[in-house]
Amino acid sequence: MNTRFQGDMDIIKIPGVRCHPLDPSARPAYSPSILDVGISCKMIYDCTVPFPLKEQFRRAQFMDVDPTKWVPDLR
Repeated sequence: MNTRFQGDMDIIKIPGVRCHPLDPSARPAYSPSILDVGISCKMIYDCTVPFPLKEQFRRAQFMDVDPTKWVPDLR
């Protein structure tokens, strides 16, 4: 998200959709925009690379790590 997301243009809100039944905030008492229990607003974060700019975005290289430092019996 740090390198591919701009909050002012990459958030898509989908109001009035069914949400998880254990979500305590999905109740009309929580927000006036919630019309019924179990209905809430979902969000999509668009963190894709814009196609015309794809050459400017490079995938980070991972360092080699020896896991036996933390799990000696792994061998």
